[in-house]
Parts: sequence; C-alpha cells; structure tokens
Amino acid sequence: DALPIFEFLKLRVSYGLTGNAEIGNFPWQGLSSGDGGYAGVPGQRPSQLANPDLRWEQTSQLDFGIDFGFLNNRITGEVDYYVKNTSDLLLNVNLPGTAGAARTQVKNLGNLENKGFELVINSVNLTGELKWNTSFNFARNRNLITDIQDQVVDGNFLSRAVEGEPIGIFYGPKYAGVDPANGDALYFMKDANGELTATTNDYNAAEFTKIGDPNPDFIWGITNNFSYKGIELSVLFQGVQGNDIYLGGGKFFAANGDFFDNQRKDQLNRWRNPGDITNIPQARLFDGNGTGESSRYVEDGSYVRLKTLTLGYNLPRTLLSKTSFTKVRIYASAQNLLTFTDYKMWDPEVNTDLSNAGPNAGGNVTTANVSQGIDFYSAPQAKMITFGLNIGF
Repeated sequence: DALPIFEFLKLRVSYGLTGNAEIGNFPWQGLSSGDGGYAGVPGQRPSQLANPDLRWEQTSQLDFGIDFGFLNNRITGEVDYYVKNTSDLLLNVNLPGTAGAARTQVKNLGNLENKGFELVINSVNLTGELKWNTSFNFARNRNLITDIQDQVVDGNFLSRAVEGEPIGIFYGPKYAGVDPANGDALYFMKDANGELTATTNDYNAAEFTKIGDPNPDFIWGITNNFSYKGIELSVLFQGVQGNDIYLGGGKFFAANGDFFDNQRKDQLNRWRNPGDITNIPQARLFDGNGTGESSRYVEDGSYVRLKTLTLGYNLPRTLLSKTSFTKVRIYASAQNLLTFTDYKMWDPEVNTDLSNAGPNAGGNVTTANVSQGIDFYSAPQAKMITFGLNIGF
C-alpha cells in the first residue's frame, strides 16, 4: 500500500566467497630441464622454481538487488549492484636474472576490485491479436588492481597488470604515423618538457605508456518477440561498447610487406614517394619498419550484432484437427547474421586465444589471467542458418 505503483517489489542482499585455481599444471613444484648439457656431457638446469606456499585465489562478493513489476506486471525488471574483491591473485611474477631459472614464477600477489551494476527490463507491449514483448539487459563493470606490491606483470604481447589500472591494459609505444619525407614509422617520445609530443623513428627510444584497455565500458542486449496469427518472429541484438582490441597478428599481415605473409588490403595505401601523407610506412622487406608492437595495432572493438533472427509459423488448429498432430511448427533461424563495427578484421568478438604463446608468456597459462582482447588470427563467429520442423502428437 505504501508503494501503490508496484505490483511486485522485492529487495535482495547476498554475500558469497569463492575460490579460483585456474592455473597450469603443478606450478608449485620445482622442475628441472635436461637441456643443460655441454660438450657432450649431459646436464640439467632448474626450469621452474618451487613455490610450496601457492594457494587459491579468494573472491568475496556483495550483491544488492531489486526485483520489481508494475502496470499489472506488464513491465518487470531487476536492478543489481555488486562489489567483488579478489585477493591472492594468481599471476606470473618477474624474477631477477640471479634466480637462475625461468624468468617468471606463479605467486599469489595483490588484490583486484570489480564493481558494477546490471539492469534487466521486460515489457509486454501489445497483447491483442498482434503480440509483442521486449527484454532488454545492460551491464557495466569496472575493475581495478588495488594492490600488486609494485610489481609489473606482463601477459601476452602488450597486455599488462599494473597497480591502479584495470587488469590487462595494453602498454607500449604510441604510434605517431609516418614521416612524409622518407616513409619511416614514427613513435612518440618525451620532449624537453617531459611532454609526449616529440617523435622518433627509433622504436627503442619511444616512450612506453598506456595505449589501450580491453575492458568494455558496457555491454547490452535486446530481444523483441512478435506473434500474429501463428507467425512468430524473434530478433536479438547484442552490443559491446568502449573496448580496445590488440591485433596480435598485425605485425605479420598488416606490416607493409616486411615479410612474405599476405598483406591486408589497407597496406596498399603505404608510403611510396616523398610528401605522401599516410599511416602505412614504406614497404621494406625484413626491415621492421613500423612492425614493432605499438598502438598501431590497437583498434576500437565496439560492435553491434544481430545475434539471432528466428521466423516461425504454427499451423492452425483447424487444419491439425484433421490429423493426429497436436502441433506443427516450421521455422528458420539465423545466427550472427549482421555485424556493425569499425574493427577492420574478421570479427570483433574476440578474446585471447593464446595461453603460452607471445613474447612474454614464459610458457605458463597464468598469462591468460592478464591477457584480454587479443586477436591473433582468431576465427570469426560462424554465420549459421538452420531450418526446422517441430511436430507434437
């Protein structure tokens, strides 16, 4: 009675504690490799330092939620806010050269905070002969590494875990384009005032900085269902906004002819003559002109996708009454039919498909805890069209 607008209203609070042991096999053991021989004499060397104190990550999560319904429950929904804190993160920690073994070791290190909210709204829009209902969801999450004991933990390619930043940011040189005079690739470096405005063609002299974030600003989806005289139509759109993708294979197929790999079409716009204004350096075989890992290969991964489209028809009961069937439904369904994005590769719906590859992997799958949003020749989502027949007796 105090809130007459609502047909239904419920408050929810929950708290939970979970563990995570998603790491490689036997990372706590000390291991040796038999490749330490010399001059025909066999030998072994330590390849992994033991860590008997290794333990599970722990995640505590506090949720606040509201379920509601009004207008005779023609509009219902859920709103949730959560705070999730993870301690004892399982990460590859850099080791000094004096360790005499692998350059990284799996340790429990630091804390990570995730917080965000989720919204779901369901509506009954039309209830007559033409029926129409809608379901909409929206989610926004923010994560932050709150403590990592001043360590810098590298993942695959440019992925990095840095205290005070979201996990898996891209960290490397900022690409400055091409020198119109000679076709050299340029990178930003600090000027005399410490500002990142000067440029250099020396990759090693470039300033390393944050150049991308694979974590999206928000994700969403909307489904509309229609029905009219036995005809049914369902349409699902989904979207991801504000995330960056690192094109891990770019230094091979978007490398202005640096090697023998087939090149992406945009490489035709490379620098050729003095005065050319372009973002693609001069083609130089085996020269490494602009092929170093940098923001050149960081692209916006936002997209909107027609995820599912289904059209069906239910035969009328008057027709079925003359048969032994109680229901006959014919339908066609399509998945991943259309994608709207500025991303230049096959598919923006990617994540790292690498576990122990890349220059910083160190052969341990814990790099996947840091590496996100990496497209290394990732296969695109398949477009599928199916036809079906449902029969009831």
